Amino acid sequence: MMTKLCFSMASALIFSFFSSSLAAHSGHDHGSDVAVLEVTNAQVREFLPGSTSTVGYLTLINHSGAAATLTKATIDGLGRVEIHEHSHVDGMMKMQQVESVEIKAHESVSFQPGGYHLMVFEPQEPLKVGQERKLTLYFSDGNRLFTNAQVVSLEAQATQSKPSTQHAHH
Repeated sequence: MMTKLCFSMASALIFSFFSSSLAAHSGHDHGSDVAVLEVTNAQVREFLPGSTSTVGYLTLINHSGAAATLTKATIDGLGRVEIHEHSHVDGMMKMQQVESVEIKAHESVSFQPGGYHLMVFEPQEPLKVGQERKLTLYFSDGNRLFTNAQVVSLEAQATQSKPSTQHAHH
């Protein structure tokens, strides 16, 4: 009789647990679009002699059907990273810090000269060409994306940003 009573109580507790879990679990859709992001060509330029800041570039690709909003970035070994953009204001090129950058669904945003870029300050140790530094990108939905940023020289960065004068035919 005691075994039967214990079994009944255990069954009731298990049923209660699963039904409350199901009720708590309903109310959101697992099929909804969650931003699936990819980072390519992440790089940070070494600090030039006597300089207190440098720049970082990357491309963010959003493969999902939902927009994503970048709100912050950090790079290991660097005290401060800000998101900036260049814009034309009254015929003048102006650089300003921005609070966020939206990456629309199925689109990409390139952080490059003349557009969005990361301004990097306060090195805690020197950046050396060829190093990789952990880059963490923070998004408004609480997600984070981790990748490595390659430390490059000014010359290498300038070469990459120039349009190619060579072309090939298929």
